[in-house]
Amino acid sequence: MWRMSGGRSAWVVLVALETAAAGCIVEGRCRTDEDCEAPMVCGEDRRCVLECRATEECELEEVCSGNRCVPAPGCAGCSFAHAQAVCVHGDCSMGPCRSGWIDANGEAADGCEYECAPAGDEACNGRDDDCDTRTDEEFDLLADPQNCGACGTVCPEPAHSSARCDFGGCFFSCDPGWYDTNGEAGDGCESDTCTSAGDEVCNGRDDDCDGATDEGFDKTLPESCGPFCTVCVFPRAAPRCVDGRCRMGDCEAGWHDINGSPYDGCEYECTPSGEEACDELDNDCDGATDEGIVCCPEDMVPVTTAGGSFCIDRWEASRPDATATAFGTDPSYATSRPGVLPWPWLSGRVTLSDARAACAAAGKRLCNAAEWVAACRGPDDTEYCYGDAYDALTCNGIDAFGAGGFHYMPTGSFPDCTNEYGVFDINGNVWEMTDDGMMRGGAYNCIDSRTLHQCSFSIDPSRVNAIGFRCCR
Repeated sequence: MWRMSGGRSAWVVLVALETAAAGCIVEGRCRTDEDCEAPMVCGEDRRCVLECRATEECELEEVCSGNRCVPAPGCAGCSFAHAQAVCVHGDCSMGPCRSGWIDANGEAADGCEYECAPAGDEACNGRDDDCDTRTDEEFDLLADPQNCGACGTVCPEPAHSSARCDFGGCFFSCDPGWYDTNGEAGDGCESDTCTSAGDEVCNGRDDDCDGATDEGFDKTLPESCGPFCTVCVFPRAAPRCVDGRCRMGDCEAGWHDINGSPYDGCEYECTPSGEEACDELDNDCDGATDEGIVCCPEDMVPVTTAGGSFCIDRWEASRPDATATAFGTDPSYATSRPGVLPWPWLSGRVTLSDARAACAAAGKRLCNAAEWVAACRGPDDTEYCYGDAYDALTCNGIDAFGAGGFHYMPTGSFPDCTNEYGVFDINGNVWEMTDDGMMRGGAYNCIDSRTLHQCSFSIDPSRVNAIGFRCCR
């Protein structure tokens, strides 16, 4: 720690065991923030002052924590796909969608997920003109003679007949007093004389020449639906007849209608197994796999904030060959394991490039400040990972062992030093470097652990030892 000696301007460094710098204790004027005792900063009048007393005194993307303006956990990572992000003192919300994108599902988690440029009212053209995620929804391609089976397919009207669209296929009906006696569609209803073809069948014709058509048939049934006795058929789905038109009913067990098209019926085979889980399966049978879930490997845990989700290591980074009693010497990549000593320096200090390279070699990256703070504060947004009140025995700090007895501990040795996210030792044990080059979380040897272990506290690495890090993805 640092102290003034005899009122002189020179600084005297007092080093006890491996104690880390706990901040400069300064009386009178200052030149930089480092001349002030945390959480004070050097003010405009060159005197040490509290940076803030309330969040309203900080910039919009900051919050007041421990009388310091620090990046709000939700702001640095506040972003939404294809949308503007608005963050006020940690309250991250989605703003307007960018041009050409629509928030169709109303869920901020995936931002403005639907690419579409509104072109006006819906037209029958195979496009979503009004950007409501539906295509040609105002047109009945199963029954519209002007768009039969497909947009622009117009059913012809041969002589003495009217066109009809029957379940997406073109047919014609004879005008009163006219008959199609030869069965040729090309000449329409060519005869004004009814020729009996036998008993009446359900086909839209007067087969028995009694002046009535399809008498005796129930045209509300799916096997004889509507004025032309359409047989309703949908693959792997129950047919229905509604207002004289064929409509698709419930899917057969194990099949689902994902694309919303009646032409292929229930086209998606899937058996629901419950809510969506991180297992590369479509558990809820909605056509998507692992949607809405952050899938993390076993050595990491998911963290979700208003600005998005990410994975963070459960335990502080350690060397691949580290054990419970040895730090190891292999610097090739960082591991996240319980019961081993964390990654400190062996010769010199852990540098920002060292930490970045070790995480990258493990297929991860060094956590940024906002991610680290969010993981530390947990879902309850507390000052320490375990709560708002400092507890000297919960994490590995100088107060946990008493004077002279403090030391590194294997990861996970303090089982209560965690939160609902499941990150361990994020307060104490070793300082953790984030991608901005600052140190966070405190260490086993901090004199003022109450302050230095706070999730909101950060310090330059030149002022501390016991430097470690943690990886994210």
